[in-house]
Formats: sequence, structure tokens, C-alpha cells
Amino acid sequence: MSGPDYSFAIKDFFDKDLERRLNLPTEESSGLPNVAYTSEAFFRFEQGTVFRKNWVFAAFAHQIPQPGDMLPVDIAGQPVVIVRDEDENVRAFHNVCRHRGAKLIDEPQQGRKSLVCPNHSWSYSLQGKLIARPHFFGGEKHDINHQACHRSDLVEIRGSVWHDWIFINIDGHAAKFNEHIAFIETRIQGYDFSALGFAEKLEFDIDANWKLTIENFIEPYHVFSCHPWLNSFVGMEQRTPPDFHEHILYCGYQFEKTDPARGEGLPYFPGLSKDRQKRGDWYVLFPNFAFEIFPDQVDVFIASPESAKRTKETIALYFIGDGTHAPEFEQARRHVIKNWYDLNQEDIGIIERMQAGRASDGFDGGVLSPYWDPVQQQFARLIVRAMR
Repeated sequence: MSGPDYSFAIKDFFDKDLERRLNLPTEESSGLPNVAYTSEAFFRFEQGTVFRKNWVFAAFAHQIPQPGDMLPVDIAGQPVVIVRDEDENVRAFHNVCRHRGAKLIDEPQQGRKSLVCPNHSWSYSLQGKLIARPHFFGGEKHDINHQACHRSDLVEIRGSVWHDWIFINIDGHAAKFNEHIAFIETRIQGYDFSALGFAEKLEFDIDANWKLTIENFIEPYHVFSCHPWLNSFVGMEQRTPPDFHEHILYCGYQFEKTDPARGEGLPYFPGLSKDRQKRGDWYVLFPNFAFEIFPDQVDVFIASPESAKRTKETIALYFIGDGTHAPEFEQARRHVIKNWYDLNQEDIGIIERMQAGRASDGFDGGVLSPYWDPVQQQFARLIVRAMR
């Protein structure tokens, strides 16, 4: 499907010099201007470009475990339905009837055989094919000629499942998903993700723009100031600066000791090499999907934009094997989950302060650290490029 042309609008938000500044040495560069965090018009523009043109997280596969399970989501301001079909394939469709445009599904469904429009009862298979149009040619004159109905099939959205995570690309023009994640796949070789089990989800409402949550996630510079426990676990002198590879931002550290707050006593990934038994790494897959990987867990972060100044953040925690649900690991799990909750509460306070600061004429994108902030500069470049 072709979509609206947003290219004309970028000049309304960015001065002509921004792209040049973003490509200067980091200490001479800056981040994005305030309008990128405060303007609802910018937010709508961003939804139609950044989130429409890229692979974007849509849902967890464990939310639709059985054939006929369906989940409505909103991505890039558009209603989408995620479906598991009869062959257990995960599919994504525009969540709208082809007749008069009624939204098909407005709450999760389990074990359904078809999608039925509430307006005129047009029905669709789990593969998005139109099944029937009741009374289409008049009373009791139903249309069940599938060959003639093909123009009324649901519009499918390009999708891919990576472990427990469903991604979609609405405009259909992004690179192949395996190419999109190739760099991360190379770096996480040796971690057996098939051993992971979903344990718990934490959700937070943040009064700030989604970009601030991602920028904060990838940036370790604030640890010594905002996270007392985390700084005692791994000090600033042990931390390396974040780095990036095109649309992937990443960072990591080695730690000398274990701690219950970081999973001490929980099972490790099977066959994990010794150097990774005391290592943590975290990644951002542009635009808004991120995860951390430790010897005994993977923790996923999703920043879901709700408005220019409002974000829903989800943290999904996965443990290995029996560590996921076994009673003997309950206390260890609870300790880890509480630690993630506490750390995120510390982050939310500073993220919301940064949002408040975006109302100030005294801030123009920031003065960046040449050591810690090249990744912030790259994130800003990725936003601008996507909006082009």
C-alpha cells in the first residue's frame, strides 16, 4: 500500500544546519532540538516516518500461543491485528474491514476460526482471505465466490518473529529482517536463547518523549549520579562507552562479582563461556526496541510512544530453564524483578526532568561528551535520516 508523503514537512521542524551539525566531531555536535520532544505535529510526522519505515516491535509471541489467537495493537498510529493462523504462523494485518473500514478486533481473542467484522459480518480467514460477504447482492444473496472476492482480502503487513518478539514493517520497504538483526546475531552467538522462558512483565507510564527513554537506556554516563547500587556493582572506571553499528546501538561491561540483584543463584545459559559468565551487554534496535543480556537472564525494554510527552515503557524479564518458574528460584527471581523495578524508578525521575527541560530556550540540543555521547549523536542522525 502507498502511504502519505511526509517528506515536505521536515523543514518545518529542523533548521537547515542540523544535519551538518550532527556530522561534526561529537564535542562540536549536538542532539535533536527541543521540538523533537515537545511538538505533537512532530510526533505525528515521526509516527508516519520513523515508525512506518522501520522494523518495529509489535507484540510478544507468547501473547498469541495457539492457532486462532489474535491481538490488536497500535503501531505508528495505525490499528494492527496480530494473528496466529492454523499452521501456527504469526501474521499481521491492518485491523480494518475492507468494506466500510470498521475496526475488526478491539480486544484479544483466543481460538477463533475467523475474523468477523462487527458492522456487516464480512468474515476473513486467519490468513486474511475473505470468506463471505452476507447479503452482498441483496437479501439472502450472499457472496461466497472466493476468486471474485480477492480484492476484499485483508491487507497483510510484513512481519517477522525473532525469539519471543514479533516485528512488523508497515511500509514494506525496510531491509530483510535477517539483515536488520545480523550484527546483533553475530555478537550474541554462544547464548542459547531457546533456553529462555518468559517470567514477568513490568509496565511504566512515563511523562516524557519516547526518545528520552531510549537515549537514557543506552547511556551509562548517568550511572554514578542516578544509580547508587548499580554504580557499586560496576563503577565508572570499569564501564566502556556505548558504540553503534548503523541502526544498532550497544554497550557492555565485565563485572567482578555476582549479586542477588543481578541474578545470583539463578541458572546460567547452557554451555556459556567463562568470559560471558561475568558479563552484561545491552542493545538498542532502532527505533524503540532494546534488551540486556546477562549470564542468567534477558531483559527486554520497549518504549511505546503515546504522545509527544507520554511513553508506555514495558520491561519483559526472561530467565533460563527452571529459573523461569521453579519454586526453588522464586526468591532469586523476585530479587531480580524488584531490582529492575527500582532501577527504572530511578531512571523515570531523571527522564521526566529532561522532558521538563525541553521547554527551555536555554537548551538547544545539548553539549555532548566526546567519550560517552557519540551514540547519542548517532541516534539523532537515525531519527533525521528516517524522517527524510
